Amino acid sequence: MSESVDRGLGFWGYLKKRYQARCTIHRRVPWKGFAFSAINAVAIAFFVFDRPLGLASKELSAPLISIAGDVTDIGRLAWILAGLATILAVAYLVRRRLWKVRDRFRMIYFGQMTSYVALSVLFTAIIANTLKFAIGRARPLIYDQEGIFSFAPFNMDFLHQSFPSGHSANIGALFVALALLFPRFRLGFIGIGLWLGATRIIIGVHYPSDVTAGLALGAWIAFATSVLFARFGLVFSIGRDGGWPIPRLSRLL
Repeated sequence: MSESVDRGLGFWGYLKKRYQARCTIHRRVPWKGFAFSAINAVAIAFFVFDRPLGLASKELSAPLISIAGDVTDIGRLAWILAGLATILAVAYLVRRRLWKVRDRFRMIYFGQMTSYVALSVLFTAIIANTLKFAIGRARPLIYDQEGIFSFAPFNMDFLHQSFPSGHSANIGALFVALALLFPRFRLGFIGIGLWLGATRIIIGVHYPSDVTAGLALGAWIAFATSVLFARFGLVFSIGRDGGWPIPRLSRLL
């Protein structure tokens, strides 16, 4: 028991030491511009696009709705965490079989990357589901009865948990985290995330503003989590301007 406690204290002490070694280069996270842009994007979607696109989703072709329904659950929290847990388990088992120090280090670093993505999605899911429960916006499924301005805060009914979109928030966190880890493929990850978010509109369970808010929330939390990791020197390093964290992929390669 004491040995496990000592290891725990050693681990947290190690993290504290890494954090303190980098505290002189910490910068404020540039959140104001992002928040301003996100709020305006959500407001424009709410007042301009929600009503027409909410109605149009009912008239989309059946094949398109079917395809969207097949891929939309990629944003389900259980699926994402199950996939990441599988990757972590495989990395752990492989690491135990490696005898070269360099190879073992690579697998440990790969595990840190996976943990970063998992924490980004998990933090996002907690916040998004808390917000949608507290806000209680009606879904497009009952647009004819309640319209786009219907809110029932703290309602456990699925039909009143539309804003923000939980699936879109998870998607935003997942693909922005991947975009930060692999900058070369950043545009591709962002494009996939936008299309997956749009599937929530196509199948008629969310308004455009719900999806916009979800994607923005997930993107921001993934970014903030990368800054947190960078301040401990894990996965990312802090850029000279204190803004975008820089992935330390050279260690993995």
